[in-house]
Amino acid sequence: MSKIIFLDIDGTLTMPDIGVTDKVQYAIKKTRENGNYVFICSGRNKAGVRSLEYIGFDGLICCAGGYIEVNGQKIYESALSDEKLKLARDVFDRNHVLYNMEATHMTFQSKEMSEMFVSQRLNGSMNSELQRMISEEKDMFNIHSFEDFEANPVPIQKMSFICKDISQLDEPKAVLSNDYNFVVHDIFSKDTINGEIIIKGTDKGKAIHQVVDYLGLSMEDTIGFGDSMNDLQMIQACHRGVVMGNGSAELKQYATTVCESVRDDGIYHELDRLGLI
Repeated sequence: MSKIIFLDIDGTLTMPDIGVTDKVQYAIKKTRENGNYVFICSGRNKAGVRSLEYIGFDGLICCAGGYIEVNGQKIYESALSDEKLKLARDVFDRNHVLYNMEATHMTFQSKEMSEMFVSQRLNGSMNSELQRMISEEKDMFNIHSFEDFEANPVPIQKMSFICKDISQLDEPKAVLSNDYNFVVHDIFSKDTINGEIIIKGTDKGKAIHQVVDYLGLSMEDTIGFGDSMNDLQMIQACHRGVVMGNGSAELKQYATTVCESVRDDGIYHELDRLGLI
């Protein structure tokens, strides 16, 4: 029977400074040539996965389950209601929490959030690389301003946030947890708190079930690779849940197995052990 593999991107398939290694690209290519399916399964929106399409995949799960494509055809898309989007924006603004709004083909965020994301990757250093990396990030995620959104609103599938102090999330959690899965990441930075809010009823695990049903396959043939707590539902849903060696200690408690780190070609080695390449 064909296996169906789901790959998170950041911290799993790639890291900001190394991209996707040749070994991992080879593993994906050979796995597909051997009659298996390989899907991206990411919190990124579709705009954010464009740069990886050259590798070759059978489909995409984006925005943590908010958008699904199989063989280039959209089979599912969700969006925040105008009322709930306004509620989330208001409570984040009141608590000085920076956030973005992720649509299928573009991301809306402030200059301050772009700078904080990039300085995080530079370990807090506001060096000469900052502007170059901000420009790269803007191009990669097709980033636009909030003013552009107000002028031409589009459906928003997910929001990510970042702040300096966990207490800033007290009110947002209390206000938003009834309507959203409120995910706080534990592996990004010691200086900032990163997370995302995802519409309840939408997650990577449910999206995987949709893809498997669409393809007429079995959940027993699923393998998921992830590294952070926004991969929890994927790791729990897949018959084999693989957590990267560099992944969250909490997530590893739910893993079927832990493979090598992303820097040590973990995906390649696990697919090799499974006889798929």
